[in-house]
Amino acid sequence: MPIPAVDSEIQSLLETSDAGVFPFYGLDSVLAVPERYQLLRERPDTPVDDRVKVQDLWVPGPAGQLRLRVYRPVTDDVLPVVLYVHGGAFTYGSPEGEEEHALRYALEAEAVVVSVDYRLAPEHPYPAAADDAYEALTWIAAHAAQIGGDPERIAIAGVSAGGNIAASTVLRARDLAGPKVTFQLLIYPALDSSMTSASMRESTDTPVFNRAAAELAWIYYAEGHGHVPYASPAQAADLGGLPPALVVVAEVDPLRDEGRHYAERLSAAGVTTELIQAPGAVHGFDLLFPKARVSERNLADQVRALREALHP
Repeated sequence: MPIPAVDSEIQSLLETSDAGVFPFYGLDSVLAVPERYQLLRERPDTPVDDRVKVQDLWVPGPAGQLRLRVYRPVTDDVLPVVLYVHGGAFTYGSPEGEEEHALRYALEAEAVVVSVDYRLAPEHPYPAAADDAYEALTWIAAHAAQIGGDPERIAIAGVSAGGNIAASTVLRARDLAGPKVTFQLLIYPALDSSMTSASMRESTDTPVFNRAAAELAWIYYAEGHGHVPYASPAQAADLGGLPPALVVVAEVDPLRDEGRHYAERLSAAGVTTELIQAPGAVHGFDLLFPKARVSERNLADQVRALREALHP
């Protein structure tokens, strides 16, 4: 089956935009060299929005202090909370790297957004990142008042590798009778370490993210743990009892089919689930090219889903 065509506006941006240190093609060659993927860990300059107070909190974590970057709209109201888990092939990324997402969710979904600065592979393989995210969830549930949040309205949003960690976190919360999660937003999530889907097999030279990059990411994060559901949520035998979900997949992305399949399994297990496939979109489209029309539509859908779940 041929790979679908990239959206024409996205294709033009791929050809004309300055990617900086991030490669639009050949991410696998970067992930293969520590000196190169270390560059992707540098925290970028962040936007400033006077409507949102941004602060770093350091809380007890599984391995020392854990940084939570908190985005709170300037208001005295008690707000729902979104635990945000950034992407980066388990290997790079930071809350600052996806700050535009966090600010948008805070303002437009009217929520306190808490972005967890989890430990990165390969120095810290599974279960480090999953443990950090679950610790962040339990901290939010216990200390929501400290950030002006409502512990009865907590959502989790995760992007790419962060989508994996978000899905893992809600599975663990269910299994351990942990904090109640109201909603899960999984954005082109990496869910299946088996890498056997049709889109994964076909995506040998897709822009931004390809099969070889996915293979390295899984080796760095979960080698020897691919059968464990908290490392590879697609391995979970039972998806019942999980919170309602929006699953976003990009059409030109190796992760497309595993996201679709996970959404289908959620729905079959009785979980209210919405699936959106962004036509012609590549992995990371809404982060890399937020002004593209397909990105603007999808970001509006992400915010709409959060608002509906958190402000019923």
